[in-house]
Amino acid sequence: YKAKQSLGQNFLVDKGVANRIIDSLNCQSEDGVAVVEVGPGKGALTAGLLNLYPEMTAVEIDHRSVEYLAQELPTLKVVEGSVLGFDWEEQYRRAKNQQLSVIGNLPYYITSQILFSLIDAGPMIKRAVVTMQLEVAQRVVAPPGSRTYGILSVV
Repeated sequence: YKAKQSLGQNFLVDKGVANRIIDSLNCQSEDGVAVVEVGPGKGALTAGLLNLYPEMTAVEIDHRSVEYLAQELPTLKVVEGSVLGFDWEEQYRRAKNQQLSVIGNLPYYITSQILFSLIDAGPMIKRAVVTMQLEVAQRVVAPPGSRTYGILSVV
């Protein structure tokens, strides 16, 4: 199936890049119960993550992806719905109060909202490894007074 523009999907296809992203997570959670993947899509990161973290959780809004993952990775725990409504506290409790490690290739149109959601859940999150579109990343790291400086730069 094809990526849905309405969901801001952009599927990762480069296995080398996927492996570098997975390696950078470096979560010490027992069995990976503290690992949460945001928007797994077709599972470019998920298959490798699941090998390292068999008790991880994936959060996916696209029903087509949920069905695909259920077929391809039947042991994966998938929460169907928007990450913006994800219950970080419940996941933290499920991980026996271990801080969570979050990973994902974020869709452009809600990257800001996802970042704010992660910040709000900050005390429960140890690390977040996310990829985002260049323009959003430039806003995140923009210096004060620059053309791209804004709310993302402040937080």
